[in-house]
Amino acid sequence: MNYQTLRHHCPTWDDYIQHDFVKQLAAGTLAPDSFRHYLVQDYLYLIHYTRVMALSVYKSDTLAQMRVGQAGINAMLDMEIGMYLDFCHQWGIALETVENAPESTVTIAYSRYILDAALSGSLAELYAAIAPCLMGYGEIGKRIKAEEFITGNPYQPWIDVFASDAFQAITAQNEEQINELLAHASPAQADKFQQLFNTASRMEVNFWQQALDLS
Repeated sequence: MNYQTLRHHCPTWDDYIQHDFVKQLAAGTLAPDSFRHYLVQDYLYLIHYTRVMALSVYKSDTLAQMRVGQAGINAMLDMEIGMYLDFCHQWGIALETVENAPESTVTIAYSRYILDAALSGSLAELYAAIAPCLMGYGEIGKRIKAEEFITGNPYQPWIDVFASDAFQAITAQNEEQINELLAHASPAQADKFQQLFNTASRMEVNFWQQALDLS
């Protein structure tokens, strides 16, 4: 079993990476209020995601596994979270507003889901639960970059981050880690990994949708 197996057998994968939120963002037609809602909620989500990456270091058996987790933490703290705060500033959302914003029901459900998987499961289960977020964003960024460039797209900086060589290198490193962790899964373990992955993918669909719905 490997990452591509999880992706291929996920019934909601296309709903996630081809969601209307993503299509509108790529076309530059996404409503500004939807993007602002997304920015705030994703910042709140990423705080918990970073804690999951810290747990991945704790649950690692080897130095190499620890370094992948460390790279994930660094990417969150030095790249993604900082990027979201920069975007919030550019879109007129004060830092105090972001940090004190209430988590939506969807954000609570998704963030606590991955934290529960990280706390209660193995390192492999942890990565199965976060793979849709980590790998999906890389796939989305790469695909949008390959499409026709939209002049004046206000969301181009977001696209550039996830299409960047730096982020693509992170996804490649983590795909290798996931593949190694899942390589010798028993049938029962493989079913568990797929279940974790599928649930997280559904959560991602809901996360995009809440931004469109402003819920």
